[in-house]
Amino acid sequence: MLSPEALDSEVVSGISVGFALIFYAPLAVIATLFFVYSVFSRRSVLRPAKVLSILWLVACVPASLLILMGYAFNSNKLSPLVAISLWVSIGLAMLWLPVGLRVVLRLKPM
Repeated sequence: MLSPEALDSEVVSGISVGFALIFYAPLAVIATLFFVYSVFSRRSVLRPAKVLSILWLVACVPASLLILMGYAFNSNKLSPLVAISLWVSIGLAMLWLPVGLRVVLRLKPM
């Protein structure tokens, strides 16, 4: 297991390893499963991508509040506007990557 010191180390300024594992580990599993689904699916993957995107945005609400709270207690970290936008956009990119690959590889239906 990881030690408390390792979990407290920061991946990005203001975001610790433990915090990223709590929120990104489930997203990474879901994004991997969605990628496998999109490779073998004969149907469109737009609807599942939209649903997963909405779920990710809902899951970002508590993470955003925690990032804001962390910034309130230690304001010499990365600006919360930058951290939250990076947080949300990286997650959305992970979910929309399979859809983009289907478009690039011209796999029908999109």
